[in-house]
Amino acid sequence: MSAATEDAPRLRTRRTDRRGDRRAERRRGALRTAGGTLATWLVLAVASTAWWPVHRDASMVTAGVTAVLAGTAVALVGALARLPAAVVGALTVAVFALTGVPAAVPDRSVGILPTGAGLVDLFAGVALDWKRLVTVSLPVGSYESLLVPYFVTTLVATVVGVSVATRASRPELASIPGLVLFAAAVVVGPSRLDVALATAVVLGGIALVWALTARHVRRAVSVATTVGARVPVWRSVLRPALVGTGTIVAAAVVATGLGLVAPPSVGRTVARTDVVKPFDPRDELSPLSAFRSYEEPGQADAAQLRVTGLPQGGFVRIATLDTYDGVVYRVGGDDGASASGTFERVPTSVDVRGVRGTDLDVAVAVEGYRGVWLPTVGDLETVTFRGSDADRDRGAFSYNRTTGTAVVVGGVDADTRYDLRAVLPDQPTDDQLASARPGTATVPSPTGVPDAVRERVEATSADGGSDGARLVAAIESLKRTGYVSHGVGDDRASRSGHGADRIEELLTAPVMIGDQEQYAVAAALMARQLGFPSRVVMGFTAGGDSGVATSSGTDGTTTFRGSDVTARVEVDTEQWGWVMVDPNPVVRDIPDEQDQTPQPVTRPETVVPPPPVEQQDQDQQAPPQSDRDTPPVQPLWLQILLAALPWVLATLGFVALVLLPFAVVVLCKRLRRRRRRRGPTPRARVVGAWDEYRDALVDRGHDVVMAATRREAVAGAPGEGGIGLAALADRSVFGPGEVEPGTADRMWSATDEAITSLRAGRTRRERWRAAVSLRSLRRPAVRRHGARAADRLRPETPEVGAGLGGDGQDRRGGRDYDGPKAGERRGRPSEDRGEP
Repeated sequence: MSAATEDAPRLRTRRTDRRGDRRAERRRGALRTAGGTLATWLVLAVASTAWWPVHRDASMVTAGVTAVLAGTAVALVGALARLPAAVVGALTVAVFALTGVPAAVPDRSVGILPTGAGLVDLFAGVALDWKRLVTVSLPVGSYESLLVPYFVTTLVATVVGVSVATRASRPELASIPGLVLFAAAVVVGPSRLDVALATAVVLGGIALVWALTARHVRRAVSVATTVGARVPVWRSVLRPALVGTGTIVAAAVVATGLGLVAPPSVGRTVARTDVVKPFDPRDELSPLSAFRSYEEPGQADAAQLRVTGLPQGGFVRIATLDTYDGVVYRVGGDDGASASGTFERVPTSVDVRGVRGTDLDVAVAVEGYRGVWLPTVGDLETVTFRGSDADRDRGAFSYNRTTGTAVVVGGVDADTRYDLRAVLPDQPTDDQLASARPGTATVPSPTGVPDAVRERVEATSADGGSDGARLVAAIESLKRTGYVSHGVGDDRASRSGHGADRIEELLTAPVMIGDQEQYAVAAALMARQLGFPSRVVMGFTAGGDSGVATSSGTDGTTTFRGSDVTARVEVDTEQWGWVMVDPNPVVRDIPDEQDQTPQPVTRPETVVPPPPVEQQDQDQQAPPQSDRDTPPVQPLWLQILLAALPWVLATLGFVALVLLPFAVVVLCKRLRRRRRRRGPTPRARVVGAWDEYRDALVDRGHDVVMAATRREAVAGAPGEGGIGLAALADRSVFGPGEVEPGTADRMWSATDEAITSLRAGRTRRERWRAAVSLRSLRRPAVRRHGARAADRLRPETPEVGAGLGGDGQDRRGGRDYDGPKAGERRGRPSEDRGEP
């Protein structure tokens, strides 16, 4: 009694110390969870600022907050329940499906509930919207499903970051997902630096400070554990962390200062600068090649467009052409690298804050006009499509900010209706243009320019003066000496086209005869000769620059007919930017050639005289590039297949989403069985076979007590063979000798038969529920945790099995040994728990 009385205080003290240790451990765990979660939130918030130039909309904030909160909930549930990574991944997919549509595709949701179409856009956007995002002009706002890349990246980064911060041995690695989120924003973001530089500096500083603090905390805990006393927090953690933070801040200030003093001279290379654009203008015929088709007898009086809200004398742009190769004026440069060849989708609006001019609201209705080039007015700000094909036209719309040219991939038709909000830039007068200086815009250099262009410029600007005055003189020369003829009907013969030979003919003929197609090209080439960047603009205007006004309706609607087609030239000036100039002569009677004196143009003598001008019938003339192959028409079965394919893929994706959690559970069990069957030793494989059978019992609803022995576990179990498996496992685990490989093989064969017998008499639904049950997946972590806690609480318990013989007899008492009873210390705890 005296010994027991003396031991009682020590046992109470030991229990008190253990309770105190457990409370301290819980406090440290709670502090780590809270601190790691908040630090991860901070990193993700800073990284998300790099996405702001991509969206610039409040919907991005909503999507980000939703993703962070949902991802945090999934990560904390996984940490508290000690769920495997596969189960956490399945929960992430489920949360993504539940919250993704209201947050990332708000137009496809009903309140806070997703719709079927929204789920299709959501899951398709995970794979497809990354490419779409770099082919759309910024900012994109919440356009269609383009918020999905940010939402899914933030959600995954939150789940991974919070999981690492609360469960990993090095929580500072949780900053890596935030760095990945930032890198993704840089890749899909704008080519200018914008806020990326400052964000990178702040994000790197936070990650380094976190790493330093976590390192010093681990060192302080290790020292405190070794010496058995607390370590001062200020000296061990805060002071070193503050010193490191100061060093990082100083380096960041220096780096940022250098970046501001010597900023990079060019934009950075990102995905949108190298991606293949959805529309390549080089695949289309130049609209200027079809200029004469509008003047044909059947088209000249046909209505092409009806425009409401256009000011008096307004110009409707079809396309802007900046590349001349001696054959045709077209868009995009020789290799497609020109800025005019980059067309992007406009999700919200075009930034026109730097344009000085008059605001316009214009409504356009397409009548007879056809083509991929969408008629616009001024500098476009927004476009809104109407009618039955509005969604199709909206999805096929792209715009080039450099030239102000818009396209609808697939072309427009008679059902195309749209509203434009634009700014009509202010234009200088002719007197102001005479003082203009060449601008610095970059346009492709023309090739194949005839010598007559240079000679004409020298002849018309011999008086000298400023560059602007010489430009005005050259344009006035074309308007004064030229005559207009389309070569149709009773018009004077005038060959179509604007190749080098046709421009040579125009500028050297005794009587200069052509139409807007030739005069605009000649004026653009002459402006380039004078040093002005230039380009040709084709479009419609009242009367087609012929001096004949077009009637307007009582509601301010102007009807443009085929005869209203025209072409003008734009030149870049230092003072006003791009200025539109009309180089076309007024329509007047054309004199006979024999009554005219030759043009006063000095030409060098040539050995070979120029070829005589051959007049061709209009019907025999073919526009340049008419030999291009017409894209083949897809067969009907392929069109049906392509139309049905997205729905089939979406259906399969939804089914896969529903089955994914179950597939993950089955896969985890398969991997667990494979690991057990390939144990490093025969004894481990025997224990693995027993664990496999015991988990099968648990999944089928058989209650197995944690501390029960193997024979107790199979008591009352369904099926056959459980008692034999328990006996064989006990002999293998607690026997003195090594287990033979054949014994392990027999154990697994018997286990497979026993598990098969558990399925007898059960319905298909019961077998399915057992296959996807999570009960056995949750038990190992709890069992290991409880066993280790028991080992710590009873270190003085003697080993069991010390007196066992090879036949399982207890040599200490002569009785049969049936394995450790409930509450006893197991002789081989790791093997009994199924751990090899």
